[in-house]
Amino acid sequence: MKKTLQSKFSVLIQEFLEHRNIMGSSAVEYHSKLLNFDRFCLEYFPDESILTQEIAFAWCNDAKGNGGTNRARVIRGFARYMLLTGAEAFVMPPSFYPQQKSKLPFIMNNTEAQKFFEATDRYPGSGQNPLLQYTVPVIFRLMYAGGMRPQEVRRLRCVDLNFRDSTIYISEGKHNKDRCLPVNSDVMEMCRKYNGIAETINPKRAYFFQSLAGSVYTPQWLEGIFKICWEMSGNPVGRGSCNPYMFRHNFATQTLMRWVEEGRNLEAMIPYLSAYMGHEDFASTYYYIHLLPERLARMDFTRSDGVIPEVSAYEEEH
Repeated sequence: MKKTLQSKFSVLIQEFLEHRNIMGSSAVEYHSKLLNFDRFCLEYFPDESILTQEIAFAWCNDAKGNGGTNRARVIRGFARYMLLTGAEAFVMPPSFYPQQKSKLPFIMNNTEAQKFFEATDRYPGSGQNPLLQYTVPVIFRLMYAGGMRPQEVRRLRCVDLNFRDSTIYISEGKHNKDRCLPVNSDVMEMCRKYNGIAETINPKRAYFFQSLAGSVYTPQWLEGIFKICWEMSGNPVGRGSCNPYMFRHNFATQTLMRWVEEGRNLEAMIPYLSAYMGHEDFASTYYYIHLLPERLARMDFTRSDGVIPEVSAYEEEH
């Protein structure tokens, strides 16, 4: 990446992408878009080191079709980062390039969830990484059952899981919110058995899900494994945004559905769900309520049979 960036913005672009990775945000789209921005500036604004309104608008208007909207989002993020570093930059107002309506998240029913997790159980082993075939089923089940953000699960340290009281500590979550999550005992037992296997294979690991390099797995790795398992499951792909983050959406929606079935007052319960999920405000949690009406008919996921495997399946191999 460093060798291909050549404009006067190259250093700040590289630092911005590294910043997004450190914060656990995917830099895939930003990488390609800002590489294009760097080339655009090198050709049309080779002597400019200040992100001006003229440069921002020129680059967005140069896009084909609806690409200007995506470029506007990227350049706004980059401009805000530049301001944080003390550099001068024009931050384009969102109204200049309105965001396209995002696809609703994919909400799985119980059959779809079971098919997906059966696919994770079939994920092939790797001679190079003998822990991989155990990591794939557990990491996605933990996301599904715990409602954590993908980056929070990827960054879990071994010391963050307390098997005595079935809690998981999330440190430095989004908005720098630390929180301690009570987790279903069956899920924690699954994690405990996985931890035993992992300690046998890699006794000195620091992270609960640790890559061969000794670090956390990258967002790209998680997304790649997810896509493979989703294709293996045979589940549909055209009913919403389908990616690892959807497990968090599923957790929130299932929790609300369970409360509806139990006759609980959602207004009174929202603060509890908001605190558990680490939302900055209640508005982020209320988002999930509008997902409920059109999905009531196909939500048969209030049971988790077949999703969390019997612990004996892990004990038999180790």
